Amino acid sequence: MKLGSLLGRVSSTDRAVRIQVFVLALSALLALNALAFNSSLQPEEVQNAFSLGQTTNHEELADFINQYEHDFKYPSDNPVAFVQSVELQTPYEQIVLRAMRTPSYSKFQANEDYQANPSLVIVRVVVSLKTSYSGPEPPANSFKVVVSQTKSIEPQKETGTVLCNPYNWNVNSTVANCVAYTREILLQFDAGQFSPGRATVKVLLPFNQSMETKYNLAKLK
Repeated sequence: MKLGSLLGRVSSTDRAVRIQVFVLALSALLALNALAFNSSLQPEEVQNAFSLGQTTNHEELADFINQYEHDFKYPSDNPVAFVQSVELQTPYEQIVLRAMRTPSYSKFQANEDYQANPSLVIVRVVVSLKTSYSGPEPPANSFKVVVSQTKSIEPQKETGTVLCNPYNWNVNSTVANCVAYTREILLQFDAGQFSPGRATVKVLLPFNQSMETKYNLAKLK
């Protein structure tokens, strides 16, 4: 075989390998960009989230949390049922919350907890009835949370917990000064269920009431 022919074949093979590597890299990049937020956190990102949760700069921490947790005042139209808060917890924010709330939490624990559920996304909704309400406890199915983008996104798991019921003392209240019926609804998703853009969380309440709030997922980590 002539040297020139051999070199030509080697060159062609080299080009084919390079093209294949480029295509794989591009596919990985496109797949990453197709996600609404990054759930494949690098060790330094886990470290940054842990450090933020441990910071003594309360203003910086509050500014961060406010992007994920939307708090609402009691509406002026005096409804029976209303939404206290809606929170969209990305994997990154979950690390921040654990570092902020867990005594003696360590970087090692933060990494372990993240690795256990690297793509878990939680939507947490807290609803309440006005303090003057004296009727029966609303049934659980009268509270409904719908998360959507172009269409509704089905949660992988949904749980509801009564945090406070002043009319039923058998309920172990987790709310200080329990004076109004309060309920927590948790929806669990996989990060891959979300696409870039905006997401809407709509809360359907008893007595034909509802409210919604939106998130720009591009601004969330």
